Amino acid sequence: MTGQIRLGAIFWLLTIEFFIAQFVAQAAWPAYSMVLDDISLLGVTSCGSFINPAPGGTEPVCSPLSLVFNAGMALNGLLVVLGVWFTRTLWPQGKWTVAALWLLALGGDGSMLVGLFPLNVILPLHMLGAVLSLGIACFGFFLLGVIVWKQHRTFALYTIATGAIALLGFVLYVAEIYLGGRGTIERVAAWPHTIWYVVTGLLILRGRLTFK
Repeated sequence: MTGQIRLGAIFWLLTIEFFIAQFVAQAAWPAYSMVLDDISLLGVTSCGSFINPAPGGTEPVCSPLSLVFNAGMALNGLLVVLGVWFTRTLWPQGKWTVAALWLLALGGDGSMLVGLFPLNVILPLHMLGAVLSLGIACFGFFLLGVIVWKQHRTFALYTIATGAIALLGFVLYVAEIYLGGRGTIERVAAWPHTIWYVVTGLLILRGRLTFK
């Protein structure tokens, strides 16, 4: 394993800060509900009433540590993109691998947009970021899983499952089918991505993913 690939794996492993930033921000807002509330409400930079389609009507929103959340989202996206770049020589080479990695990188770009443009600041850019990070990136997982199918069947299945679960969550969220709550279904769409990066970073560092 080259030092470049090892560095990329470390970047992906560090995406665990995505969860840390969320939990720190929501700990400072006792009324926040992981079941009912959108993840992005943690990044709203001002206090006031905000529409929440899940319970209906408006609710008071005030995230004291919105900066922590937004910085964590932007950093998460940067770490994803850096990991894609530095691990690019690890994967089987070819145009389909390039396409898969580009899709994953677009997901990272989306996360950066979400953090840089909070829900109450520039909504169109925030929504674009959400589509890229929660939706488009899923197709990168599908494609990468197919690419590595012959060499690492278990990892391929896990990668494809990550894309499938996240995409299903995203589709249900967009369709306003909130199984288990609006906040719950959005986390089904969002969390598998970062879990995959952490797991994959760890597998690479332990020498479990090699392609010849």
